[in-house]
Amino acid sequence: MSFIDTCTEMLISAIRNGSVYKQYCQALDAVNRIPGLKEQVDDLRRLNYRVQNQSEDVNLYEVIDDLDERMEELCKIEEVNQFMEAELALCKQLQGISTAIHQGINLDVPELS
Repeated sequence: MSFIDTCTEMLISAIRNGSVYKQYCQALDAVNRIPGLKEQVDDLRRLNYRVQNQSEDVNLYEVIDDLDERMEELCKIEEVNQFMEAELALCKQLQGISTAIHQGINLDVPELS
């Protein structure tokens, strides 16, 4: 196993043992305990993905309004709200790690925003 592989495994272990990941796992477990709830959350997440990556001619304002209404309704369920917050925190943590790696190795990538 190379040094990079070893460090990668250590990073994975650190993430899994961290409070952000543990909170995410607890929130996911809570959602999974309620029959059908995870499926509703996943349907909403798929719709959100499609809206963000859609290239078809649709009324984006209507689609986003519908998505917002569905999200607001689903997030009234405490377990869903906690899951979404925990997932966001984990994604931000992973994004921060990725950014730090890219900046630390001086990868020549143009600014994309």
